[in-house]
Amino acid sequence: MNTHTKTKIRHTVKALLLASVMAGSGAALADTDVNEAQPKAANMKPMKSMGHMLLSKRAVKHLGLTQSQQDELKSLFDAQREQVKNLRGDKDKGEHHEAFKSLIEAEQFDKAQAQLLLEQFQPQKREMMLIRLETQHKVYHILTEEQRAKLKQLRHKRMAKKHHQHQSS
Repeated sequence: MNTHTKTKIRHTVKALLLASVMAGSGAALADTDVNEAQPKAANMKPMKSMGHMLLSKRAVKHLGLTQSQQDELKSLFDAQREQVKNLRGDKDKGEHHEAFKSLIEAEQFDKAQAQLLLEQFQPQKREMMLIRLETQHKVYHILTEEQRAKLKQLRHKRMAKKHHQHQSS
């Protein structure tokens, strides 16, 4: 295994651990269940979902979304949430969290076990990414050219703001 692959694995493990810790701690701080607080797809990242952002009052106003577009986007995001829910099935997020936790707390780091855990996530992660890409494609075609340009500007501003916040931390 080359150093690039090792580095990717290391970063993936860190990201998964951070995501699981953040999902758990966010629910504890809010004193709510993570699954009730936001859609499951959003639990994977500390940022808000695309649907939440696009259907916010600010984005609706800035993009000039019609009621018809808002309804179409809402049903699209509801369908995406349902697809992700079905994809996850009965898998308990807690069992993955416990497996990662035991890996971290072990006397010696078991790299083979870590790789095994990561491989278990790959098929599901690919499917979720496919669902997300398909949803983004549909969103793109719901919006007008002008709305697409405005959305691109919003995303650029948002990324610049995050980059600036990251630099000052």
